[in-house]
Order: sequence, then C-alpha cells, then structure tokens
Amino acid sequence: MRNICHRLALAAFGPLLMTSGAVQADVDIMDGKATLSAEVDVGLQQKHVDGAALKFEEYRDVQNGFLLNDLRLKIDGKAVPYYLDITIQNPVQDNEYYRIDGGVHGKYKFGAFYDSIPHNFASGTLILTGAGSGLLTIADTTQLALQANDLLRVGRGAGNPNPKPPFAQDAAQQAIIRDLNANAGQTEFKLKREKGGVSFESNLTDTAKAWAKLSNEKKTGTRVISTGTYERYPQTVAGTHVSDLFLVSGMELAEPINYRTTMMNFGLGFYEKTWMLDGQYTLTNFNNHDDSLMWENPFRATSLSSSNSAGLTTTSNGDFNRGRFSIGQLSLPPDSRSHDFTVSGSVDLPVHSKLTGTISYGVVTQDDAFLPYTLNTAIAGVGAPGFTAPATVTSTAALPVSNLNGKVNSLSQSYVLTSKPMRSLTVTAKYRYYDYDNKSSAITFPGYAAYGESYWRTGNNDPRAAANAGVISQPLSYTRQNAELGIDYHLLKSLTVMLDGGWENWDRKNLRINSTSETSVGLGFMAKPMAYAKLSGHYKHARRTVDGYKDGNSQGNPEAIGQVNFDWAGRVRKQADVRFTMSPVESVTLGISGKTLKDDLGGDNRFGLKSSEQSMGAFDLAYNPSEELSVYANYVRESSKGFMQSAAKDNAVAGENWFARNYWNSDTHDTTDTIGLGLTAQLIPRKLTLDTSYNLSSSKMDVGTSNPGLSPTTLLNAVAQPWPTVKNRTETFKANLAYNVAANTLVGVTYLYEKYKLDDFANTPAYIADTSVENSTKFLFTGANNFSYKAQVVGVYLKTEF
Repeated sequence: MRNICHRLALAAFGPLLMTSGAVQADVDIMDGKATLSAEVDVGLQQKHVDGAALKFEEYRDVQNGFLLNDLRLKIDGKAVPYYLDITIQNPVQDNEYYRIDGGVHGKYKFGAFYDSIPHNFASGTLILTGAGSGLLTIADTTQLALQANDLLRVGRGAGNPNPKPPFAQDAAQQAIIRDLNANAGQTEFKLKREKGGVSFESNLTDTAKAWAKLSNEKKTGTRVISTGTYERYPQTVAGTHVSDLFLVSGMELAEPINYRTTMMNFGLGFYEKTWMLDGQYTLTNFNNHDDSLMWENPFRATSLSSSNSAGLTTTSNGDFNRGRFSIGQLSLPPDSRSHDFTVSGSVDLPVHSKLTGTISYGVVTQDDAFLPYTLNTAIAGVGAPGFTAPATVTSTAALPVSNLNGKVNSLSQSYVLTSKPMRSLTVTAKYRYYDYDNKSSAITFPGYAAYGESYWRTGNNDPRAAANAGVISQPLSYTRQNAELGIDYHLLKSLTVMLDGGWENWDRKNLRINSTSETSVGLGFMAKPMAYAKLSGHYKHARRTVDGYKDGNSQGNPEAIGQVNFDWAGRVRKQADVRFTMSPVESVTLGISGKTLKDDLGGDNRFGLKSSEQSMGAFDLAYNPSEELSVYANYVRESSKGFMQSAAKDNAVAGENWFARNYWNSDTHDTTDTIGLGLTAQLIPRKLTLDTSYNLSSSKMDVGTSNPGLSPTTLLNAVAQPWPTVKNRTETFKANLAYNVAANTLVGVTYLYEKYKLDDFANTPAYIADTSVENSTKFLFTGANNFSYKAQVVGVYLKTEF
C-alpha cells in the first residue's frame, strides 16, 4: 500500500518535485536532500434525502460515489532550506479546497489557494424564465390572459375586496396561475462562492519583512427577492370606520448574484524586541455584473397608471389598482472601490507596561449610474398641476443627476495600554474611535414612482415639507467612541477581583437624533475555593441616554409621536454571568454556567421595543476513565423574551393618527434546548475505535398579543389575535468505526443521520390566493421557504500516511 501511495503521489505531483524516478520506500528524495511525507483519505459514500435536499447541503456538497476527501503532500529539505506543502480537500466538489505553500525557511514564503463554498437556499416555483440573469420574462399570451381577467376596484364594490364565501371574484386569474404553477419546473435558489489568491512574504532582515497579497472572490447564483404593494379597502358600518382589508399584489423574484471582489494588499513591518511597527495598504474593488433586475409583470401586458376608488385614472392619488406596470425594475448592489491605509504598532514601557495601537484611514467611492424613475410609460406626464410626472420619466434624462457620486471617508483608531505596576495588580485601558464621514451628494428628487410604479408621488410623509416639495436624499454620518478601564487585583492567593467601567458615545448627522451616550460599571471575581474547583462571575450595569431626539409628527420626524428606534432609545442594561468547574477525581470534569441579559428600552415612549431579556444555563460533563474510553454530555437552555408596544393607524385625531383604543402589545418568548452526547471507545485497544455523537436542538417560539385599551370602537385590525407556535427541531447522529490495519493506515465506516423540522406559519406554497378575505390573489410566492428534511449518509474510507 505504501509503495502504491508513493507512485500515486509522484504521478500527480511529479512536476512540482523537480525530480524524476520512483519515490523510495524510505521517502528520501532528491538524492537524500529532502524528505517526502503524505496523507491520503479516499472513500465511497451514499446518501438519501427526503425533503429539502438543498437545505441539507446548505454549506456543503454531499456527493454519492468515489471521493477523494483529503490529500496532503509535504516536501521539506534536509540538506537544503526549501519546503513545499500541498493540500487538497474534496476535489471537483462544490466545497473543494486547494492550497500550496512553499519557500525558503527564514527567507521568504509564497502561497496560493482556491476555496469553493456553496450556499444553497431552497427550491421553488418561478413562473418567469431567465433565473440567474437580469431579465425575467413570461409569455405574452399569459400576460394578455391574466390582464383580460383583471378585476379593478370598480368591479370589486365598495366593501370587501374578496367576499367570503364564496371566493369567486378572481377565479379566472387564479385558474391561470395554478395551471402555470402546475406545469413549471422547480427553480433552485443557490449561489456558489469561489475565492482564490496568491501571497508572497519576504524577510528583508531578521527584524523586518514585506508582503504582498492578491485575492479574487466570485459569487454566482440566485436568491429570492420580493417586491410588491397593496390596496387598502376601508370597511365601514353606518358610516363608522371599523377595519381595513387589503389586496396585495407583487411577487417573489430570482435575484441574480454575479459579484466579483478583487483585493490587493501590500505591507512592510519592523519587529524589534521592545517595539514593532507595520503599515499596509489595501485596495478592494467590488463589481456587480448585473446592475439591475427587470421583470415582466405577469398580470399586465400593457402599462397603466393607478386608479381612484371609482376605478378611473386619477390625478390626485393612487389609492387602488396599483402595480400596473408591464415591466418592473429593481436596482442591485452597485460597483464600489475602497482604499484603506493602516498603521499598527506597539512599544514596551516602564513599570511592566505596554502600549499598542492601530490607525486606519479608508475611502470608499461609488458612481454607478442611476436607473430611470420607472419603466411604466403610462405615468409619464400624468398628474394634477404640481404633481405631474416628467414626460421623460422612463429616461435617465429626467433625473436631477446621473449618479450618486458617492464617497465615504472613515477614520478608525484603537489603543490598548496594559500595566502591571504590582505583582498583584493589572490595569488595562482601551480606547476606540470610528468616524464615518459620508461625503456623498445630497440630492433633491422632484418625485418618485410610487404604489407599484403606477403613480407619480412628489413628496413623502415629512410634515415639514409641502406635498410637492420633492424627496431629499441626505448623506448620513456618525462618530462612535468607546473607552474602557479594567482593574484586576489578586486580593488573596485563591481570589482575584475585577472592576471595570466603560463609556460609549454616538454622534449622528442628518438623522432624527443628535447623539446617544452610555456609561457602564462592572464587578467580577475569580475564585478557587478548593484545589479541584473554580468559580468565576461578573455583573455589569449600563445606562444609555439620548440627546436631541426629534418628536414625532413634527418637522424632521414624520413618525408617530412616541415611536422610537430601539437602537436610539434610552436603555438600562443589566448583565451577569457565572461559571463553576470542578474535577473531584482525575477522570471527571463537571461544568455549570449561566448568563442573563436584560434591556429596558424607551422609557416613557409609547411605541417600539420596550424590553428584551436573554438567559442561558449550561451543564457539561466529561468522563475519561482510561485511554480506551471517553464520554461527554452537555445540555444548554437558552431563553429570550421581548415586549413591544404597537398601534393600528386610524383617522387623525388631536393632531395624531393614533387612538389609545387601537394600541396593542406583543410578548415574544423563545426557548431553545440543546443536548449533546458523545462516546469514543477503543473496542480493541489501538486497533478498533468507535466514535459517536448525538446532538438535538429544539426551539419553540410563542407570541402573545393583548389590547391595553380595548373598547367597542377598537379597529378590528387592532384586536389582539392568537399566533401559532413556531417550532424548530434539528437532530444529528454521527458514528465512525475505524480499524488500524497498519501503523500508518486505517479503514473505516461512517454513518450520518440528520433531521430538520420547521413548523412555521410563514411556510407558504407557491400560491396562496383565497386563503383569507385579505386576499393575495395578485401575489406570487415561490414556495421556496419549506426547509424540513431527513437525511442519511453511509460511507467507507481508507486513510494512510507516509
């Protein structure tokens, strides 16, 4: 076997060895000037998957048949300083990896690699063709048939848009869509990441080196992206507004992924005994080969504008019959280029102290051309005086500028000072600074294509602006600073106490807030009460305050009064963790740990996330009575809770759009239990080994809703409704039975059982029309969100090394 492996390795890599002839059994090569060693892992594998096969192979490629799992070849000089190291994993699979390193010890080294990683999402039904490209199409005859059976607002009546029972108003359209789905093949939504690169590093002197790196990453594939709009149908009883029903239109699409990211890095460093200094420059160029996604609307062969409540073309609003474009468009991530300059250093100081620091300056630019406002020709030149869309609305000539002219400068600094003035005292101080300076152009657009690209809207909901004042694109900037101070003091031989404090400040520009500032203080300890036991814990309390948050329903903040972004809200945080480990006997190790985190958010504000709680408890046990047996077990319970206050919007009252009777709250409770078991046993000492593991993770999420101000006049949309429990369960069993047939060769059998089950109300088929009176007749899902599967994989392998 050894000679066979030698010949295989020589046949595959002989040109790299710069020699000829058979590899000798003693693995000396090049007339004894170098040694050759190798590892080879080959095998056979068979899999069986029921359910979502793509989810099972989300980040891997599990193939059937013969496999070369791993191959490692290393050449190291004995009489010469040269070396070469080659690694191959999973060749010709989607998760393949290749690497070669070489050089001269102490002088220079070079490397090259290629790494491929799949990311499989799911498969679904897409009735459009062209997945993976920037244009999705559908047959003209299908568009015409669906358009001919379109039911407008005037035909639906003044009340329920889709009466129940019966579901009959859109029967003709529904029959066409269901027939298309029944005859459409499955589209796989997945992408592949391929990254390759080369590097070179040279030791200029004993204390100085220089390096250069070049890498390129390619991502290709498709993933689900959605777009759509809705029409609101107010429901009244005796002239009083009691609820809203909605007609949703839109669809899930296949977004093309065709990215290239090229990175170049050059650096120079000096490393002395008491100090070091290095600097580097990095250029990153991102290119998206598809700058936009266009798709043909299955429901419209000819473009129209939206309509008013009577079903007629309107010049003042776009309440109904939205999404009437024949070709839609979405902008995709734009090309960009960044330059980063970084200097890092450290220096030893008196009193057993050391200072380290890093300064980095970056520039990111983006000048991709804007898309036109819309491709819907029907809204060109349409509108009342002051609200009229440009006659060239489908041309980029109507835009105020051709591109963003985007530019962002960033400055990052980080410093750490550590000092040990006394044997029992350690002090650590940290400071971080990050400035994000957005120098992109501030652009005022005269309007935009709203309501499914079917109506020209000349303003937004900002009360400071007139209805036709346009839409302003403002560059957002911020500065973030962090400072921390930590003190560790060995109070006793078996006890160390820790005290720490922190400060974080955000200054923001062009937002509805000026700044936030947070201070924290923490106390911890590490104790060893017994020779075989350790106990540690830490508690931290933090408070965040807000400055300059603009009130809602006012100039600068069109949101509701009392609605606050959770990241900008005032916050009180309490955080604690504890860990206990012990080994009462040499063969047993026991660990118990726990963590808690609670955030109270927003203070007296009415709407938004009000509280968030997380907790974790864990137990782990390891038993190693001998070299022939090792057993472990662990259990983790994670829990998270959230409380949010919301409201349903109604007609304006007292300067607001919110009645207290329409408030509703939600409590979310999510628990996850994870169990792990493992055993390694030498059934025949140093010959036959069994390695097994079992892991189970089960989660459950419950959502409770309530109305704090429920009354007879509460909107039906605001009445709390029960939510189904969301369950998620993952189960994995692995077994490996290996037999050493020789000192350097083993054969084995592997088995994998994996099951994933998701019960989620969001799991949808490809088409869910007529499921409720809030109809989705005009929304086409793909059904690419059903991820449950059960899989088994059996394999045999041979692994040898020399």
